[in-house]
Amino acid sequence: ETAGVVSSGQLTIKKSITNFNDDTLLMPKTDYTFSVNPDSAATGTESNLPIKPGIAVNNQDIKVSYSNTDKTSGKEKQVVVDFMKVTFPSVGIYRYVVTENKGTAEGVTYDDTKWLVDVYVGNNEKGGLEPKYIVSKKGDSATKEPIQFNNSFETTSLKIEKKVTGNTGDHKKAFNFTLTLQPNEYYEASSVVKIEENGQTKDVKIGEAYKFTLNDSQSVILSKLPVGINYKVEEAEANQGGYTTTATLKDGEKLSTYNLGQEHKTDKTADEIVVTNKRDTQVPTG
Repeated sequence: ETAGVVSSGQLTIKKSITNFNDDTLLMPKTDYTFSVNPDSAATGTESNLPIKPGIAVNNQDIKVSYSNTDKTSGKEKQVVVDFMKVTFPSVGIYRYVVTENKGTAEGVTYDDTKWLVDVYVGNNEKGGLEPKYIVSKKGDSATKEPIQFNNSFETTSLKIEKKVTGNTGDHKKAFNFTLTLQPNEYYEASSVVKIEENGQTKDVKIGEAYKFTLNDSQSVILSKLPVGINYKVEEAEANQGGYTTTATLKDGEKLSTYNLGQEHKTDKTADEIVVTNKRDTQVPTG
């Protein structure tokens, strides 16, 4: 078969998440759906056959689905549109427009390419009509090629750093922290995001409290955190033992106060939380 020409009544739509090249990345759980619509502008003739708007394709679930457990080996998926199930009224070329429906998964770039598909309908041995072959072209191009939609998704990062200040701040004390990533429609509970802690890479499970300790000037980082997920950071020793605890959140270039335990939603810009415990003790005189 020639590229972009199928000698049957079935059209394959292929999809790839082009930048999914790292198995430690968490794939968003989402469906990519496609529209196969009659081209109302179809007119003219080709090969002595009339070109007409296609006949509606009904009751076919035209989508591919990805899950949080997908690895890079599964970055490419496909779905088949079966024109054998469409009843065509007469011989001719039936033209369709194939597009990807823009979804709502944050961080995902959707493909807005428009494909033109011509279904050549002729007579079959039983005296009826059937698709003989299908030709696909990208947009206004004259080149025949198979339908391929390409998507990508971005991740972001979160760094949590500890600072101890004041004339009696204990720089050797380990402070106890909890990080919680909240599940949502695209990222299910128990899915794993990696954290870099003390030179080691560990697993943070979504929906479960992840506990770690930080001394003065130490930090942890999640460098491949999903976009559009809520998280919260807590410190067990906050405002105890004579310390005053404050925290800041730098979201991209914007710096603001962070209230420990407050949920914050990630976007494409990196987040950095600095938690400062300050203890000043009045030096006795006299």
